[in-house]
Amino acid sequence: MKKSLFLYLQACCPALLFFLCVLLIPGKDYAQEKTVTGIVKDSSGNPLPGVRVTVKNAKGGTITSAEGKFSIVVPDSKGVLVFNMMGSATQELFTDGSGPLSVTLRSEAVGLQDVVVVGYGVQRRSDLTGAVTSLKAADITKISGSNAAEALQGKAPGVQILNVGQPGNAPVVRIRGIGTNGDPNPLYVVDGMFVNDIQYLNSHDIASMEILKDASATAIYGSRGANGVILVTTKKGKNGKPVFNFSGSEGFQFLTRRYKVADASQYATLQNMITGTSTYPDPASLGKGTNWLDESTQKGWVRDYQLSIAGGSENVSYNISGGYFKQQGVMKFTDYDRFTLRANNEYRLSKRLKIGHNLSMSNSNITGVGSSAGARVFNALVRVSPLIKVYDDNGNFNPGQDPDIINPYAALYYGKDANNNSLRFVGNGWLNYEIIPGLAFRSSYGIDYAYDRYHYFEPAYTISSPNQIHANNSLTENHVNNKTWLWENTLSYDKQIGNDHHLNLLAGITAQDGYYNKLEGVGQNLAFDYPDYQYLGAAPAGGVSVTSQAYSESMLSYLFRANYSFKDKYLFTGTFRADGSSKFGPNNRYGYFPSVAVGWRVSEEDFMRKLSWVDNLKLRASWGQVGNNKINNYIAYSSVIQDPVYNALFNGVYYSNGTVVSTANPNIKWERTEQTDLGIEFATLKKRLSIEFDYFNRVTKDLLLIIPIPGGSTGITPTYSNIGSIRNRGFEFLVNWNDHIGDFSYGVTFSGSTYKNTVLNFGNQIITGSQWMSGSVHRGEKGQPIGYFYGYKVAGIFQSDAQIAEYNNKNDQGKPYQANAKPGDLIYADIDGDGYITGNDQTNIGSPHPKFIGGLTLTAAYKNFDFAIDIMGSFGAKIWNSARNQINSANTNLHVDWLNAWTPTNTNTDMPRLAANTSNSWGSSFNVQDGSYGKIRNVELGYHLSSELLNRIRISNLRLYINLTNPLYITKYKGFSPEVANVSPLEMGTDFSTYPVSGTARIGANLTF
Repeated sequence: MKKSLFLYLQACCPALLFFLCVLLIPGKDYAQEKTVTGIVKDSSGNPLPGVRVTVKNAKGGTITSAEGKFSIVVPDSKGVLVFNMMGSATQELFTDGSGPLSVTLRSEAVGLQDVVVVGYGVQRRSDLTGAVTSLKAADITKISGSNAAEALQGKAPGVQILNVGQPGNAPVVRIRGIGTNGDPNPLYVVDGMFVNDIQYLNSHDIASMEILKDASATAIYGSRGANGVILVTTKKGKNGKPVFNFSGSEGFQFLTRRYKVADASQYATLQNMITGTSTYPDPASLGKGTNWLDESTQKGWVRDYQLSIAGGSENVSYNISGGYFKQQGVMKFTDYDRFTLRANNEYRLSKRLKIGHNLSMSNSNITGVGSSAGARVFNALVRVSPLIKVYDDNGNFNPGQDPDIINPYAALYYGKDANNNSLRFVGNGWLNYEIIPGLAFRSSYGIDYAYDRYHYFEPAYTISSPNQIHANNSLTENHVNNKTWLWENTLSYDKQIGNDHHLNLLAGITAQDGYYNKLEGVGQNLAFDYPDYQYLGAAPAGGVSVTSQAYSESMLSYLFRANYSFKDKYLFTGTFRADGSSKFGPNNRYGYFPSVAVGWRVSEEDFMRKLSWVDNLKLRASWGQVGNNKINNYIAYSSVIQDPVYNALFNGVYYSNGTVVSTANPNIKWERTEQTDLGIEFATLKKRLSIEFDYFNRVTKDLLLIIPIPGGSTGITPTYSNIGSIRNRGFEFLVNWNDHIGDFSYGVTFSGSTYKNTVLNFGNQIITGSQWMSGSVHRGEKGQPIGYFYGYKVAGIFQSDAQIAEYNNKNDQGKPYQANAKPGDLIYADIDGDGYITGNDQTNIGSPHPKFIGGLTLTAAYKNFDFAIDIMGSFGAKIWNSARNQINSANTNLHVDWLNAWTPTNTNTDMPRLAANTSNSWGSSFNVQDGSYGKIRNVELGYHLSSELLNRIRISNLRLYINLTNPLYITKYKGFSPEVANVSPLEMGTDFSTYPVSGTARIGANLTF
């Protein structure tokens, strides 16, 4: 870390020296000039960023900042300031040089929604040349959840959100498909800090979220932008008296969908069918039996509170908040809670110098079974017999009916003491110095520090052997420190040249360094079970094992961007970034990422003036490259271990008792994504109707793939190579309508996106979900979508021995068409045409990639009432259901669909005969189900109390509301939820009996005073 800092200072020194020299250069005589400062607001008192401010009949100008503030030199001490935004009616204001000024633009001018945050700044939406979607605070806080990214679902075209039901787990986010076999997660930038997730953030602290999708928008982040970028801007203080805000809600979570497993009488019927006996002569007499789902689930309580104070003066602004979020999962003994603190302050030390900080801290706890143990629980929930009770007559847990089927309630109970505590601090301090009007230097230094502690004491117990027994108590302790610092220095220049030209330049140098350390200890047979004695020192000598690991990584970057507009009609953006990463060897350490974009505001042309119905028409096009370095560290170097059997030679030096355990690739280089985007924006009917449409073509080259060692060498781990390419091609749209009739206002927003994922090249390799072999459920190979399902295609069901004999005659080699086939078995298609079924007949049996994702939002308001409903859907994706068709033994419980299994008297069915260990269990299209769904994402009804009443008790605003999140799914899928969230591209769409997505009902209040 010290070395990285030294190198960064060495690289920065010339630039910093230049800045300091500029500060010391004597300026010209400003005796007749005055610098006027002020703030521009809308009619509601909200600051307006992106407003162009000029002096009438004078050259130059400026743009208001994100806080709506401006500073401009008036040449003759007095003059007329001109305020203009988005082509609205120009507003003029005389000034005698005194200040600060407070300017209010008319309400019909333009609102905050017309200014968006981009990388390292803000920009008027009319000047954008890239594909950017923006969500404001009101859209984000309506969704109940621990992660603000959940609010993007159905709101941002081109963005796929898969919710995760387990408390405290982040949703899976995919922007414009999957373009890598590695880590496909987007980059999050929170107030300028690069972070891997936003789980630590309180949604109420967020002012806006911008999703950068094309290369023009993301190229400023270079190697980090390949999977898209999500910018998060938190709330800041405003000039004025202190404003207190309280937000609070209480509610509960519930299972939106239930897995339809057989009850006791149905289970007995299925057992008679699967065994061909009358083991249960009267199934109906057994009733419902134990409902294991009811026993293991609950209505979990959810509460969300936040208190903030914001305000400021001419020289100081502040926003300080504290929040608490508590979530009980729908599965018993699973919980999540989080405390958050935030302080965003800004201080003006002089007319030219401002400093500030954005500081946040969170402390969270996740309790209960983790993801791997959770999969065992849900697997057991759908297999355990309903004839078995949770407890026996002595109050002990009953075992499952088979040794490999656990008691799911017991697993949840014994996992309740697993606690993952995370303490995280993310913050930065910055200074902004205006060297001369329009030229500003900004320096920011930030830290992201996380300390995670995992503590799990598991007592000794015996329920069933071998899968649910813990002979001795044990304690697992993990301590993880993850530290990252980010130092960024940028120089920006904003210049209005006459009335026609506007130029904005940005140049900078940034450095980042990270360090990770993990220490894990496992102790067996502790002397006491009491909580106060649960530490590793309580284990006997030799009963503790300790492991540790650590790594560091660093990056040095240079960036440049130029924005130019001519007459507010012709737009150009050029971006370039160079990133150097320690993850790559010296041969290819740096990656270079350019982008260009152009825009044409056709509606501003003279020939369009006669078309009064066209309020806005803009065409834009962009091309660019971004990168990805999300691989393990030290790939460019071989890894070694001590081993008394071997001797090794490293760099010509002999070492005894050492051996290489992983290969090296000193030529490994950046994964590179190249993207082209064509967009159109249109508005008509006095901007009540607006439409945006984008077409994109995104190709990822030089994929970072692990190539197996030729000859199947053992003992040495293969490393990464740059082989292959993947293409995502599609379009997205956004249609918005807003209008009002008297006191009634309403709006409709419809968005959608589609893409086609294709592997263009995998270096003649076939990649599977678990290893390099041909027998896996998932595959990635040339000409197919990455992660497609691979298996046998079902062509029907054998109805008789005669039909089987007919199929056997399809080949002249005397081989049976399908080994051991019997009436009622699935018929698999002969893909290669040789007359019998072999492994070569496996083929593409479905894609987990959706063909269309869309969202519909309806809003309405009448006087003090407001209403909103969000509907979204995903269509065309397939899901591998690993639970419904799992028949490992005769005793397993099954989905109720098996009551319609094929029998000689029930042949009109798509369910095969019910038997264990048959060809029906082969991986086939029978396991693949339609994952399409539509759902009500959110419904909210609110009421603002009368201002007359509130004024009497000195309250500015009080809004009460009721809210439902995920209350209804419409789908044919047979599992808990069609939202199957797997991080790995080669496990996409596989339902491993994961934690179900739940619904939430809440009541709440927003109070401002």
